[in-house]
Amino acid sequence: MALRCVNCDKPLEGDEIAIYKRLVSRFAEEYLCIPCLAAYYQCSTAVIEERIAYYKRMGCTLFVNDDSDDAASEDFRSR
Repeated sequence: MALRCVNCDKPLEGDEIAIYKRLVSRFAEEYLCIPCLAAYYQCSTAVIEERIAYYKRMGCTLFVNDDSDDAASEDFRSR
């Protein structure tokens, strides 16, 4: 069963769950989508998306880094 935003009931992506855990609580069991999280913090969705990109660049393990998956599978194929 897919997790949904507790405010608007939108199905959540992995990055939305990760940014909520990073900004609000790592122990959360309910989450907000990016637009609802932006409204909660009274900022734009662009600010939330910039934070997601920042934490991915920093290597935060809550986020799935799309590039690392490709690199890992490339490395595996070359063996």
